[in-house]
This record gives sequence, structure tokens and C-alpha cells, in this order.
Amino acid sequence: MLVREAKWFAQQIQQLGDEALFPMLNLGSHTEEFRCREQPWIDRYIFAPIRQRGQKVVHLDLREAPGVDLVGDLTEPAFLQTVSQMRFRSLICSNLLEHVPNPGEIAAAAVAAIEPGGYLLVSCPRNFPYHPDPLDTLFRPDVNELSGLFPGTEQVSGLLLPSGTLTSYFWAKATADPAALIRNLWRRKTQAIASTEAGLSAWAWLPWLFRTFYQTCVVLRKTTQSCAINFWGTGFGGNLSIGFSSLI
Repeated sequence: MLVREAKWFAQQIQQLGDEALFPMLNLGSHTEEFRCREQPWIDRYIFAPIRQRGQKVVHLDLREAPGVDLVGDLTEPAFLQTVSQMRFRSLICSNLLEHVPNPGEIAAAAVAAIEPGGYLLVSCPRNFPYHPDPLDTLFRPDVNELSGLFPGTEQVSGLLLPSGTLTSYFWAKATADPAALIRNLWRRKTQAIASTEAGLSAWAWLPWLFRTFYQTCVVLRKTTQSCAINFWGTGFGGNLSIGFSSLI
């Protein structure tokens, strides 16, 4: 998640209000280390104010780790039923959908996981380089494409959010935590290797030092009582791994 993106999420949460949003589910949450140190603006702008107000957020990811409250695959029917019984009033899904082979199934499961009338706050890169984690499908939707992925919802708002450059991203990390920047640069080396293996230039990141990132951001409201989901017949056998999601 990028800094301006985190500020956008915080703004939407403030505008919608606590009564409409909590308890909240954070889908593809990553770890506490990631939210608080690797990209500290996530916790600073989004989750720390929520904690200060005494509201509840449950962080869900596939793998067990510090800062992950709920571990499981949301597209697994029994687990989805368990999550839906927790009666979440909203869900955050940030920069996950480009890292999974079937984003439509994730989107349908996300809708099914929250209460009717609940809100989904979703972001996905629109103008952003290849970044495998562990894969990048190059899913880069516009506002209508992203909103249309979530059945049984209506679009409350949506925009293409200019979110700085790679230079501004590195500067934000350097001022927040120099050690996190070093770890990030090491990850860039790993991604350069992955890009080369994918047939892309290892130097593909260089233009992004000054090229503006754009994130597709939408707020959706669930309008239906239930959302039928078919996880079979897709070629993925109904067993999709929702793992740690990250941008850069």
C-alpha cells in the first residue's frame, strides 16, 4: 500500500463512520511487522486511529504470523461460512487481487463474508510495474472493472488515485525506517530476477523512479442478502491460496 492510498482509506473510513463499518475484516492483511514497520503508514493512518477509538478490526491471511488474527482460505466454503457468521460490517481488500489467479472468486467471497448493507473498501494498481508476490497477473483494472468484479454490490465512490513515484516511496520508507528501506531494496533485487525470468527487463523499474503510480480505489456497498459462489469448474479446484499481499 502506498502512502496516499493509506490516506484515502483513512478518509473513507472517517466519512462512512464507525457505526457503518465495524467490526471490520482486513483481507490479505499481511503481518504486523509489514503494517507497522515495512509500510508504517498503513498502521499510522488506518489502524492506529481505529484502535484508539476502541473499534475492532480482524486481520485475515492465509499464513499464521504475528499480527494475523484469522488464518484461512476465504474461498474454502466451510471457512467462509465461519467468517460470515462473525457478522462483519465492512471489509478492506488492498493490493491483493493482482496477486491471485482468480480475482473474481476472491471478490465474490469478500462480498459473501460481510453483512448485507456492509461496505467494501478496495484498491488495486492501475498504473504500476510488475511485482510478483509470489506472482503478479498484471491485473490492472479501472474503476468500473474493479467494481464489476464484486457481485451484489453498488458503487458508492471510485477514483484513479495518483500515488507518487518510486522515488517518493523510497523517501517515505527512508524517513520512517531506514532498515525497512534496506530490506525493500533487497526485495527489489529478488523482483528484478523474477522479472527477468518472466521475460521482462531487469531494469523495468527504473522509469518508475519518476513515473506516477495510480491506484484504482473503490467503495462498494453490499446490496444482496447472499452471494452465491461457485469455486468449482474454474480450473483451480476450489482451493485458492490467499496469502500475504503487498505492493513494493
